[in-house]
Amino acid sequence: MKRIYSMMLIVILCLGMMTPVYAEEDVTVPNDPVTGTEPLPEDEKEDVPETPVIEPLPDDEKEDVPADQSTETFLHIDNQNIYEGMATAYKNGYQPVCANGEVTIVLPLVCDGNVKQDTLTASVDLGSTENSPFVYRNYEKNFELTNQPVNGTNETKEIFYITFMISLASNRVNGIYPIVILVTGKDAAGREINQSFTNFVTITDGIDPNAPADSGSDPIAEPVETPTSAPIVLISNSKIKTNPVEAGKEFEAVITLKNTSTLKSVQNMVATVTVPSSDFELLNESSTIYVGKLGKEKMTELTLRFRVSQGTPEGNYPVQIGMSYDDPKANTYSSAGNFTVTVIQPLDVELTIPKIEKELVAGDTIPLNFQVMNLGRSQIFNVRCDVTGNGLVQTKAAFIGNMESGTAGEAAANVFIDRLEGVDSYGETMGTITLTYEDSLGSEYSQEYTFDTAIIKPVTSEALTQAEEEPVSQWWVSILIVGGIGLLAAVGAGAYLLGRKQR
Repeated sequence: MKRIYSMMLIVILCLGMMTPVYAEEDVTVPNDPVTGTEPLPEDEKEDVPETPVIEPLPDDEKEDVPADQSTETFLHIDNQNIYEGMATAYKNGYQPVCANGEVTIVLPLVCDGNVKQDTLTASVDLGSTENSPFVYRNYEKNFELTNQPVNGTNETKEIFYITFMISLASNRVNGIYPIVILVTGKDAAGREINQSFTNFVTITDGIDPNAPADSGSDPIAEPVETPTSAPIVLISNSKIKTNPVEAGKEFEAVITLKNTSTLKSVQNMVATVTVPSSDFELLNESSTIYVGKLGKEKMTELTLRFRVSQGTPEGNYPVQIGMSYDDPKANTYSSAGNFTVTVIQPLDVELTIPKIEKELVAGDTIPLNFQVMNLGRSQIFNVRCDVTGNGLVQTKAAFIGNMESGTAGEAAANVFIDRLEGVDSYGETMGTITLTYEDSLGSEYSQEYTFDTAIIKPVTSEALTQAEEEPVSQWWVSILIVGGIGLLAAVGAGAYLLGRKQR
């Protein structure tokens, strides 16, 4: 019986649990906003552990993230300033300029980060070709980060100066047309940069779409694009700091390039230097020099350094500079020019000085023979020797003339010995021998050598006669003296002998 009661109790309990509970009002409990599940009853919450609260790390424990990798690089238009080819700034309603059958678009971009190699690529999207006023061709160029003058002053700003000149179709219709410039590149972290900028071009010199049709009138002549000349870049000036240049030495040349065009600027300009021979060595890092953009009637300077070998023959040598560049329509042009370098060889001339006596007699004329040796690599001209000094008068010049390299020449000069100028007519004096010659350019050089001598009084005929007479008179005097002495001796001897006989 107990088992029967137990089974009945279990059945009753089961039926009770299956019985629905009705409430006066249905209340929908919202799901938990974090887990997305229904909340537990209050009496069961005690058994569920609370979700742990994760507190943020302190600032000094956060992992550093490089700024250039966490922040994207964006380009935006400099709308404050006016650049070349612009009538107004973007903030004042800049519009591309239409003239001479083409439209010029200027897009000055600044970057809030770093661009890889400071270079962007820009292309033009002209939209659909149907009823388009533009001439379609490939408009894509690279632009570098450059300093551009702003607001017509000498002040500059570093920007990406993007500009295009787009030809207009001859049958263009007046209206407003959008042009989209697509700019691509990479930032310093290697991420792609892709942005587009839209300009609106207003055509006013084309066909009026609202003009009334007149079948009897002449057809409207299509506007003709006025051709313009190509820009030409020339060498306007050259300055060599040491000209002429001595063989075996280095020199520096500053070359001025000028864009002669009054209508068009040039861009992507490259200058290439060509030396005239192997004797010239260009000391710059490369013979190709990137110039970039050169505005209308603007100039730029190139500084070139060279070395000339020791064995370079004398002469004038042309150094060529070739230029290649694009106009705003991306048409490529080239030009060339040269500047002249004059090379001279160092001069090495030696003089052999003749022997000059320590005493020179006034009134005499002495010959002096000179020998000159040209030890240099170049010819010398008008070689001569001159003698000057107080009391020394050259009466015949020692002229050798022109001398080839490695030769020797001789010439004689006559010098008259005169009395000294001043209080004393005779005495010591100093003479100067001057060797003079010219190089191939006509420049004169000189070397001076000095010598010491004395000018003495000449011996006259009267003095010579007196000098000859004085020895004769002295001889007779000597004879008389000797004779007198002998006579006295004889007299003395005779007296002595006579005295002895008398004794």
